[in-house]
Amino acid sequence: MQGVMSVRREAATLSVALVLFVLWASISVAEQANPPTRQPYAAYEVWATDQGTNKIHIIAPDPKTGGAGFVETEVIDLGTAGIDMPHMIDFTSDFAYAFVANVQSGNVAVIRTADRKLLKVIETGPMTHMAAVLPNDSAVLVDVMHTEGAIVEITVDREKEAFNIGRKLKIAQDPLFQQRAAEFPGASPVCHDYTTDGAYAFVSLGPPLDKGGLLILDVKAFQLSKVFPVSEIRVNCGTIRSPDGSKMYLNGGSLTEGHWYVFDTTTHRPLPVDEQGTIQRDSRGKDAHGVWFTPDGGELWMVNRASSNAIIIDPASDKIIAEIEHVGPSPDILTMSPDGKYAFITLRGPKPRSGPHQIAGTRPGVSVIDVKARKLVTILELAKRNEKSDFHGIGLRPF
Repeated sequence: MQGVMSVRREAATLSVALVLFVLWASISVAEQANPPTRQPYAAYEVWATDQGTNKIHIIAPDPKTGGAGFVETEVIDLGTAGIDMPHMIDFTSDFAYAFVANVQSGNVAVIRTADRKLLKVIETGPMTHMAAVLPNDSAVLVDVMHTEGAIVEITVDREKEAFNIGRKLKIAQDPLFQQRAAEFPGASPVCHDYTTDGAYAFVSLGPPLDKGGLLILDVKAFQLSKVFPVSEIRVNCGTIRSPDGSKMYLNGGSLTEGHWYVFDTTTHRPLPVDEQGTIQRDSRGKDAHGVWFTPDGGELWMVNRASSNAIIIDPASDKIIAEIEHVGPSPDILTMSPDGKYAFITLRGPKPRSGPHQIAGTRPGVSVIDVKARKLVTILELAKRNEKSDFHGIGLRPF
């Protein structure tokens, strides 16, 4: 999941120099008027959603350790607004607004990041799983996993700071899907990512793998252009575009398997592994899940939720070049610091609110990985071992 997601923006993979430029060049008017309380040296902060306690925990580098350690700087309590089960988070390209998809309450929360103000809660439908911003910030597409399954558009008017429901596609009613409906055991969209121009969205189905598959949405027409049942493409989770925009990486998994695929974003077809035409790649673990690129675009990291390990892929060759045996118990979604030093991975709780019970973790929070050393540095147990805690979504906001 995005996954999924959000799962992914080019700005999040920029070099440190460009991130520092963004610090001065893209601060919103609201942020200048109401600067948030934060450490002045810090170039970024990490937002992690705890779907068990309905809170967003914000962490940043710790000045006492010269930025080598991390501290919690703020908590946003979404439960006070009736929001239940904040699952995935994504930002506009300038990180001025955050969109949080909430599974149980069936809505999307819009937060102005400068002052942490909850601007609006938009009803999108039962089992709202992921909200991801289009590359040009004009809209947000939302994956809604209710029984019929739908992709819902939220229009974005930055000038008026207005966010409203736009178009809606019920998957089962799409003409192309209907032609092959017998091949799809489910029609619930889980995660997605866009081509660089925002013209197409690659949407995984699920959430269980036996109800998975892949849809490619023509965003302008708001209808499907290609469909791949789970018998062809066994995906149900992570989706991420390569930094150069030429490829889309997708994965799928369960308690017994984990694998991934590479798609050409021009032909919208899977790329083979070998001369025999094999398209499914092994994730070397169980329940392949979160994915993220290093800021320089040189590596793609992928975690296996059920086996608690990670693989590192070279996007130039699409070969696995390294593996980390343990990244924390039950890892889910990840992101990375703008300087490429650290990976941050959410860890599930002892009573997970989504996914099979067997993925229950023992230390809910965020694990911190030294990217160069490929080593677990620490686990930030932000909810003080609260048995209800169940971390899932994560996003990084550079200043």
